[in-house]
Amino acid sequence: MSTVAEVDVVVVGTGFSGIGMAVALQDAGRSFVILEKADEIGGTWRDNRYPGVACDVPSHLYSFSFELNPYWSHTYSRGDVIQDYLLAVVEKYGLREHIRFDTALHAADFDESSGVWTIATHSSDGSTHTVTARALVLGVGALHLPHIPLIDGLHTFAGELIHTAA
Repeated sequence: MSTVAEVDVVVVGTGFSGIGMAVALQDAGRSFVILEKADEIGGTWRDNRYPGVACDVPSHLYSFSFELNPYWSHTYSRGDVIQDYLLAVVEKYGLREHIRFDTALHAADFDESSGVWTIATHSSDGSTHTVTARALVLGVGALHLPHIPLIDGLHTFAGELIHTAA
């Protein structure tokens, strides 16, 4: 297991929460790393790619206060438009250099005596790493894992099964 240099903060997830936190940390001059289990940013708006996916609240609510977007294409924007907004924010604020893609949090242990988190990660290539930090921020969101309902006979269904988040 290799060790990554200590940072002030580890952020988990690159959806709205993780990106917003990263910009705030950058503005505060804090060192940070962002762990992202996928190969691109976006969370819900990266993962949900079904026809007609859109936000269910007015689009202007999907603007960060530090990066307002007066140019939404629709009152209730499509998912790909929201994803494009997130990608633009990541590029504008230079966040890619802080993101460890294809890297999932495996375990996090807090040592009260030192006030330090030891965070174990694993990557899609099978490598593992340890990151130490003073703070751990979980921005994983509520919709990052598909929920498959328990439906009688589902396991014997011969057709194709899909989930909007997978």
